[in-house]
Amino acid sequence: MAMDILPPDERGYADSSILVTAEWLVEHIDDAHVVVVDTDDPREYAEGHIPGASNPPDNYYKTSLDDRTHIQGPEQFAATMSELGISDDSLVVAYDRTGGLYALRLMWALHYYRHYNVKMLDGGYQRWVADGGAVSRVAYEADGTAMFTPREADRSIYAGMDDVLEAIGSDDTTLLDVRTDGEWDGSNKRGGKRGGRIPGAIHLEWVNFHTGGDVPTLKTADEIRALLSDQGVSTDGEVITYCQGGIRAAQAYWVLKLVGAERVRNYDASWREWGNNEEVPVEHET
Repeated sequence: MAMDILPPDERGYADSSILVTAEWLVEHIDDAHVVVVDTDDPREYAEGHIPGASNPPDNYYKTSLDDRTHIQGPEQFAATMSELGISDDSLVVAYDRTGGLYALRLMWALHYYRHYNVKMLDGGYQRWVADGGAVSRVAYEADGTAMFTPREADRSIYAGMDDVLEAIGSDDTTLLDVRTDGEWDGSNKRGGKRGGRIPGAIHLEWVNFHTGGDVPTLKTADEIRALLSDQGVSTDGEVITYCQGGIRAAQAYWVLKLVGAERVRNYDASWREWGNNEEVPVEHET
């Protein structure tokens, strides 16, 4: 590899198969069933992307750009995936430039609708470029042949408001807040009615899970476990992750799965819902 970063299968993950290397992608990018998705903002996509990669207009996969609270319903999600070139038999390879933030959101959304054949490009676009991968500025155009069929939503990886209310004070469930310090202490309301956090939550910002630097890459399992342990997060019980809208929380969901957590759920509506509902409790409101 171009830089001194351990490959995924040497980082001690419980299951490294959700990650593929740039070398692997070079070998398989022309396979008929492989669909590469650049999950970052369209402006970044336009500046350069992996050849043939598609790009979503909304990388949150929410019901609308005006209300990014809830994940798209099955029909809308099917249309979105089909426009990206994803069919039922596709192997999706998602990548971003942000340490897995948007790629792992797409992976979580696909798993929610039970499409499990999806991987993330380890090290993202930066790794691809550092390893000498080709770059294109030609935008993907859907040809109308891809047909995605969502299956029944997998609620075992999803948490709603009622689930979170039940988790408050539970000895078996940890609420993990992966937002910024300002969101956590309530000084940054992100345009919502209330600032603060869900009572009893533990704070560990999502950026701690990747290396940062020129090629942001997920940290090793030992490093991640140490971070979780230092904050008092146990992976023996259930963990519900949350942020502002279920995006950073989806990245944390997969990080927890990588280190062997078996019961993890993403509160998809997160603070966008919780902070705007005056009937639910908040700690350290500002």
